Amino acid sequence: MPDHQNGLIIGKTIYLRPGQSAIELATTISEEIAHYLTSVGDISDLNNPFNRKQERRARDIGAVMLVSPFDIIDCFEAGCVSVWECAEHLQVSEVTFKDAIKWYARKWNGIKTENNYTLLFQPNGTVAVLKSFNNF
Repeated sequence: MPDHQNGLIIGKTIYLRPGQSAIELATTISEEIAHYLTSVGDISDLNNPFNRKQERRARDIGAVMLVSPFDIIDCFEAGCVSVWECAEHLQVSEVTFKDAIKWYARKWNGIKTENNYTLLFQPNGTVAVLKSFNNF
């Protein structure tokens, strides 16, 4: 495996670079699973635009495997107010947290309602959570 890669999937086997933290391992494994589900062929040449697109897609899908809308609501309820605090609370990297938020911003055009919560996703990787109180 090239030194610049944290993981590589060949067939159904994921190879991991030793020495990664638990947070890095979770990110690497989720991204490699996403490659298994979505990528076609050898995409190691990132000078190829099609390969870059597959890499981005796998990174995004890997991020949303680790950060769900319910996780974001949990961050809100835990009192997290920054990307850093949310990432720490969920035990993911800030990059992974932001990648998930950006993906949700694209998927839901910036807004998602879940139970009594409205999530406002920004393309820059930030999110606002609004809680409604319907006690009628």
